[in-house]
Amino acid sequence: MYTLAELAARLDGVFHGQAEYPIQGLASLSRATQTDLAYFDNPALLASLSQTRAGAVLLTAAYLQYCPTSSIVVANPLEKMSVAAGLFQQTPKSLEGIHPTAVVSASATIGQGVRVGENSVIGDGVVLGNGVQVAANCVIEFGVRVGNQTTIHHGVVVLQGSEIGQHVAIESGAVIGALPFNSVKMQGHWLHGPAAGGVIIADYVQLGANTVIARGALGDTCIGEGVHIDNLVQIAHDVIIGANSAIAGCAAIGAYTRIGAHCIIGGASCVAAHVHLVDDIVITGMSTVNKSLSKPGIYSSGIMVSEHGQWRRNAARFRRLDNYVTRLTKLEKERQHDSN
Repeated sequence: MYTLAELAARLDGVFHGQAEYPIQGLASLSRATQTDLAYFDNPALLASLSQTRAGAVLLTAAYLQYCPTSSIVVANPLEKMSVAAGLFQQTPKSLEGIHPTAVVSASATIGQGVRVGENSVIGDGVVLGNGVQVAANCVIEFGVRVGNQTTIHHGVVVLQGSEIGQHVAIESGAVIGALPFNSVKMQGHWLHGPAAGGVIIADYVQLGANTVIARGALGDTCIGEGVHIDNLVQIAHDVIIGANSAIAGCAAIGAYTRIGAHCIIGGASCVAAHVHLVDDIVITGMSTVNKSLSKPGIYSSGIMVSEHGQWRRNAARFRRLDNYVTRLTKLEKERQHDSN
């Protein structure tokens, strides 16, 4: 529990209301009760703000007049709500020790305060730093290094050639160091290409459930510091992702692609192989990026949803665009000739 004044101080905000008013949790504007903190940053939800029963609301000064309850004025309500979530989050006490059903190689190096859960396998030469948490049913293969205070959730597989930094969180079902998809066709049959590289994950990275990161073919696949990757994301071999970038669910990044720092890749987007994105680029959801982008900014592709019949008519017109251009060009030339 925090008082209104304590929360304002921790969030670098200015409070309006009773300094000692108790706040015990977080909730949305519509579901919050008198002991909850909510936030407002979307003008479309102005009605919800005016009707909220929250104990206090994080908002900007521009909307203070619409708030019927106590408030904390900040520059970025969503950002400060994320900070508040960390204050209220009930983090379970870290467990320590090796579960009797776990298999840990005698040549592995295990730091202080490490937990290895049920049925997990720790291979030869693995190094687990201090405070590492390995949940049940994980496999960490030969020679993998895991930095201090990293958490590996249930069912994660980390294959040889991988190196994971400190304070990393890997959600259930993720695979780190999978074989690269770089097959070549010889005499009518597929032959798997080289897989001599590894995966290097820097500090403070978060990887979502069932995300797959392929090892490098001849170099390394590198995930920069502070990168957040959502669930069900495919990172191909030899990709490099710059610091503090974010990739939303179901996106796919092609081989050898370079993504700069502070980039955002929207959900279900596809970035082709051998593409280079500079820093501070935003790709909106369901976009296809098939060429390099050298200028920071927001980029989109694709067709927005429409009524089915209208979509079919537009699709038919799209197929005739080349014919339309040819006819229009011909008409322009004829008009130009007539004017002369």
